Amino acid sequence: MANSLSTRLTYRIMAVVLAMVAIIAGLVYFTVRKYMLNEASERYLSILLENQQELRRRLSDVYVAARNNVHDIERDIDDPDKMFEHLERLVKINPNIVCSSLMFERNYYPSKGRVFIPCARRDEQGNVRKSEIDSTYHSFFYDEWFDEQLKKDETNWSKAYFENKLFAGDQEQRLLTTFTIPIHDHQGRPVAILCSDMSLEDLREHMMEDIKDVNDRHEAGQKHHSYFFVIDQEGNYILHPDKARMMTLIDEKVGRMMLANRGTCVTEVDGVKSRLYYRTVKHVGWVMVIVAPEDVILSKAQVLNITILTLMLAGLIAIYLFCRRQIKKTTLPLQRFARSAEEVALGNFSSTLPEANDYDEVQQLHDAFANMQTSLATYVDELQKTTTQNASLEREMKIAHDIQMAMLPQTLNVQRSAPPVDLFASLTPARNVGGDLYDYFLRDNRLFFCVGDVSGKGMPAALMMAMIRAFFRGETRRAERAADIMETINRTLSEEYTSGYFVTMFVGILDVTTGHLDYCNAGHEAPLLREKKGDDEKASSTFLPVKPNIPVGALTQWDYEGQQTQLQPGDMLFLYTDGLNEAKNIKGEQLGRKRVKEVADQYYDDSAQQLVEHMEEVVKQHAGDAKQSDDITLMAIKWPLNPNDLQTQQDKTAKDQLIIRSSMVDMALLEPFIANAVEQGGIIDKEAKRLRLAVEEAVANVIFHGKATKISLQATVEDDMLLLTIDDDGIPFDPTQTSVTDLSVPADQRPPGGMGIILLHQMTDGLAYQRVNGHNILTIKKKRTL
Repeated sequence: MANSLSTRLTYRIMAVVLAMVAIIAGLVYFTVRKYMLNEASERYLSILLENQQELRRRLSDVYVAARNNVHDIERDIDDPDKMFEHLERLVKINPNIVCSSLMFERNYYPSKGRVFIPCARRDEQGNVRKSEIDSTYHSFFYDEWFDEQLKKDETNWSKAYFENKLFAGDQEQRLLTTFTIPIHDHQGRPVAILCSDMSLEDLREHMMEDIKDVNDRHEAGQKHHSYFFVIDQEGNYILHPDKARMMTLIDEKVGRMMLANRGTCVTEVDGVKSRLYYRTVKHVGWVMVIVAPEDVILSKAQVLNITILTLMLAGLIAIYLFCRRQIKKTTLPLQRFARSAEEVALGNFSSTLPEANDYDEVQQLHDAFANMQTSLATYVDELQKTTTQNASLEREMKIAHDIQMAMLPQTLNVQRSAPPVDLFASLTPARNVGGDLYDYFLRDNRLFFCVGDVSGKGMPAALMMAMIRAFFRGETRRAERAADIMETINRTLSEEYTSGYFVTMFVGILDVTTGHLDYCNAGHEAPLLREKKGDDEKASSTFLPVKPNIPVGALTQWDYEGQQTQLQPGDMLFLYTDGLNEAKNIKGEQLGRKRVKEVADQYYDDSAQQLVEHMEEVVKQHAGDAKQSDDITLMAIKWPLNPNDLQTQQDKTAKDQLIIRSSMVDMALLEPFIANAVEQGGIIDKEAKRLRLAVEEAVANVIFHGKATKISLQATVEDDMLLLTIDDDGIPFDPTQTSVTDLSVPADQRPPGGMGIILLHQMTDGLAYQRVNGHNILTIKKKRTL
């Protein structure tokens, strides 16, 4: 089987072996790779060192030869003809010098003319020929560098350059570098420059031979091969296997990486990842470089690693086959026990168990299975009896839950009062049945309500809850005060039920016509009173003051004290049991009264049902996966705005000044305000409608686009004008400077708000805008018509 124990054991062993093989293979790979890189580094740096020394030797030979002839030339400086002999001797004795010349300052030898440049040159056959460079080529020698070199009066190596075609003639142009040294007259004044030209072609051939030997011995059969090049201080190729690249600029990225006198860097050269080994030649500042492609250096390492990996894989296959066979053989008795266990699971407790030949873990398993068969037979018989009893109890608890929920009022809103009262309540027991209760009913325009919490949980608490509700319903038919109701319930409960249970309880009587609230609290959580503020203020919640009365049922004799308060239109009373504020999350942290108050403050515009549902969601999010430990009962009662008070508020807003929130809900307050303004300003009905459209459009723009928090409007009359000023704290926006929308452009291509600007301009007799102290102040002008 694919998921058998033997298969899993085999795979786990192979996973460990495979991990070890992978680690070993990785170590071998990186060790061999490091060895190959070190070996290549030693090989190529050795070649570089040899060629560096060869170049330095050649440069030194030219330098020494030129210096040794300076004394003879300066001794015979007055005899121009002897200059040819000195130059000829200099070229003959030094094979690295292909040409030597003396450039005298102009008119130094009047007998020789204005310019005198003696020269000795070795031709292709090795013969040295003396000549004087005539005036045809003077311009190639005398330029700014000559005067500057004389002025410096010091030796110098020139940049590498190709021989000028005029001097090369039919020969192939050679790559040269020139050593220059000043020549002085008998007074010690520099009067000429001795130039000794050294060819770099021989050095190029020498380096190509060295690198070719490496190619043949270490890089045979490879796609790419190592090669060399030399660059000067300015990044030009001096020597390169490809002559077309000589005296061209090197790739900038490659040049930047070669900053030290010697070293190694890794980069792409001509699209091939390569290692560059380089050394700097002092005095001339040239860099000698060998480029070795990485795939060439590591080719042998790759072959070796593939061989090792192949051998390891073969070993893995052999280990797998061996482990598979041995583990399968060892676990065969367990498979037989598994089949026996399936028989037992199907209820065949007398099935035959497989025999165990050796006294080991398998024998212990056999004995355990035998004991289990006997125990299971006994347990199943007992379980069947218990299950039958539990099923009956579960049905009874379900019926009890349904009965308890049915006892609670089912109508969510009390609509029969005048004005109607917004009420909503919910009860969530921690078990099937619980000890929390709430109740309410309306009698003679008075709302009687209560919330209670019986000590304890489960069926006893549920029975107590039913008794308390019956006591509340019975007493409220007669009593007129909340304290009297509480006192009667306490006395009845204490006298007739003495098993140590008590109830925290809040009883209230609300006169729905006046808002007067008479209440009594018996050790219960203090309700929250959410007071409705003005239009520009949010509602705030405070805990209702309560007297320190004891819970009902605790003492037979107790004088319960009642209290009164006056609700204002829009106020909401929120009652709850301690299961809300003491609700815990998986960390044991309680929700707390502070959080309950914050939620009540946050949803200040909600209905009673919305507040209760928000509170239920908050406690659910707080508890998370934690199990509910106590019953939770919530009740919200909202006393609505009195119609007469609402009319009074509208009358107040319909004056010369109006302050509204930045909300479309308050747009309805504009109509009475504008009606009052046009009446005072003497505006006929037709123009009044146009003015109302303009004002509503301006205010709507502020609400939708201005991001303001408050908007104020003021109406004034000046001479023959009615002025309506709109002040908001939103983002700056000047409608008087905004260009009028081009109506020829399709509507879906116009910028937002364009039609509103047209309305403002067409429906009014003038606009004025100011930005003062972070406020937009827009004045709408309308001519008086009466």
